Formats: sequence, C-alpha cells, structure tokens
Amino acid sequence: MSLDAIVVGGGWGGSTVAEQLARCGRSVLILERETKFKDRVRGENMLPWGAAAARRLGIIDDLQAAGATRPPFFAQYAMGELQSKRDFTTTTPGGDASVNMYHPAMQEALLNRAVAAGAQVKRGATVIGVEPGEMPSVTFEYEGNRQTETARVVIGADGRSSQVRKWGGFEVSRNPDLLTIAGTLLQNCDVPEDSVHLAFGPGFATFLAPLGGRRARSYFIYPGVAGRRGLTGSAKVPEFIDSVLSTGVPQSWFAEAQSMGPLAEFEGADKWVPSPAKNGVALIGDAAASSDPSWGCGLSLTVTDVEHLSAALCEEDDWKKALARYASEHDEYYGALHRIHLWMTELIWTAGPEADERRSRVFPQMSADPTGFPDSIGLGPFGPSDEQARRLVLGLN
Repeated sequence: MSLDAIVVGGGWGGSTVAEQLARCGRSVLILERETKFKDRVRGENMLPWGAAAARRLGIIDDLQAAGATRPPFFAQYAMGELQSKRDFTTTTPGGDASVNMYHPAMQEALLNRAVAAGAQVKRGATVIGVEPGEMPSVTFEYEGNRQTETARVVIGADGRSSQVRKWGGFEVSRNPDLLTIAGTLLQNCDVPEDSVHLAFGPGFATFLAPLGGRRARSYFIYPGVAGRRGLTGSAKVPEFIDSVLSTGVPQSWFAEAQSMGPLAEFEGADKWVPSPAKNGVALIGDAAASSDPSWGCGLSLTVTDVEHLSAALCEEDDWKKALARYASEHDEYYGALHRIHLWMTELIWTAGPEADERRSRVFPQMSADPTGFPDSIGLGPFGPSDEQARRLVLGLN
C-alpha cells in the first residue's frame, strides 16, 4: 500500500498535521508508539500566537470540549510584586487568549480528531527505520509483525530525541547550555486561573499554567551551568515547591499543593535543524526545533509548523517543491524566534552591575511603550525581530 503521508508520532503535532492532510484528501497513516498517552513534563500552555494558528486550523473548539481553558491574562511578577497584567484579548491582533490543557488529554482529543477526518492510526507501533528518497519508506513493528510502508512523504513528529531526524540524515545545531528547567503538575493549589503567571526572583524564575480544578503545571527555571539542583523524582517535590516560592509568589497558592505527576528537570538549550525537510522527509515540532522551554513557545512553534507544512502539502502538487517551501518558511519564523530568545536571555540572565543597570532602563521602557520591542508571548516570531528590536532589548538606543 502506497500512501501520501506517514506520520511518525501521534501526539500533538503529528495528529494535527495528519488531520489537516486527511481533510484535504490525502491518505495518511499515523504510527504512534504509546497505546495510552502518559503524563510527562511537557508544555501545556499555548501562547496567543500559537492559539491564533490553532484557531485558523479549526481545533480550538475540540480542545475546549476536552477540557482546555483560555486564561485571558499574562501576569508578571518581580520579587513577589505584580509588575503587569496583560490582557491578551485586547493586545493581540486576533484577540487570542492562551490555551492551557493537560497534555495527555490534548493528545487524545487531537488523535481522535485525526481519525474522524479519515487518517489511519496504528497505536503500539514501534518504528525501527526510515529510508529517505523519492518514495520514502518506514519500517515498523506492529502486533508482533514487521512491516514496511512507502509514502510520498514521511513526517517526523517524534519529539526532542527524534529518531526520524537521525534516519533522515539531518544535522542538528545546539546552543550552549545555560538554563535548567524543572517541572511537575501540582494539584490542590490555588494559582489564579484567569492568568498564566511568570515570576522572577534573584537569579531564577517560575512559570505557572493553571489547568482548572485547582491544578497547575508548574516550572522552576534557573541557570544550571554553575550546578544543577537535581529536582527530579517524588522525594524532591518539597524542594521544588520551596524553589517556586523563592521567586516570591504567594505561599497561600501552594499551602495544600501536592504533585500529581512526575517531577523532572532538564537542560533548556535550543536544539534545531536548519531546513528541516529533504529527501521526502519533513520534521515538525521538537524534532525540527526544540526552543528553550523556559520561554514557553514549544506548543506554539509546533502548531505553526503544522499550519505551514499542511498548507504546503495541500496546496502544492509537486511535493518536492512543497517540502522546500516548508523548510524555507520554517527557517524564517524559527530564526526570528531564536534571535528574540537570544536577546531576551542576554537581557534577563546576564549577571553583574552593568546588566542590572541595563535592566533598570529597559524594563520600564518596555512596559511604558512596547512599540518596536519583540513580543515572544503575544506575537512570537511574527512581531519585531529586526536590528531596531535588538537595540531596544539590549538598551543600545
């Protein structure tokens, strides 16, 4: 059987790209390793620029029906003091609020949507190889049998440690290590549910995404290059909560908090593939570019990949041309996001008196008049990222 597309990975990105291709008449097979999606430490907040892409793809209603919440505000704190509370519904072009959702529920909802659109799914399939080429093939084990299927394109949606990326012969670039991020899902906590929350303490930060029902995906971010804290495993949960509280967020939010999922920490350095499509293989999501998760752009970047790749494959009859189009577009928007994050990292995380003085100038200016500044939260890579934006962020004007 020859297919139009084989998608390796039936999670958030893989299911959505398969659904989009099926709706435009393409034959699609999803190969998903897990028979049931499990909780892992991963993104559960989609920023407004990603929510805008999700709205255009038509998936917002399905996500909300499966439990997604839409907090309209972004609250930012410094040493326990509320600095700003941005209303996304009035400060983004489409009035798009964030989308928060428990990740396994999101995956199930989108995989069901792909099936309803006509995509085939094999759950419990273990992919053991991809052969790139004019008609690329995928070899996998399913229900005790080894099978090989060919398609016009193979799409790797298999995450940060992508095997499709390796089999496709893609070279990976990586930023130096700097930030470490630890996270878990907390229950019985009272994080206000009208906002996503970012709090800065002296040399560290926390990000909180409330999921409803007194649950919040909670992250602690710190420069790990001087030594990691080892915030992994259930025994470390009290230390993790203390670390979150050290940023100055109210203790009352976490007075009864308990972890209801795994706690793990990992390096946050960007890892990406230049031009993530060639020889009949395309990469999306973290397989193509895993941006530093401390900036919270992973889900938004994935849905942007889905939008651009599915549009190219639905609109172009020449799929070699379609893959080249996607690769070029991806390089442009990911490159812009990467630049913005490098500048913001330099502004926020550089230590010393000179850096403190720069922050004392730039933050008030950014708050008083954000015109011309990058906006990785609201606009992402589609906002300012030119030389003037760099000079504004780094206080060079």
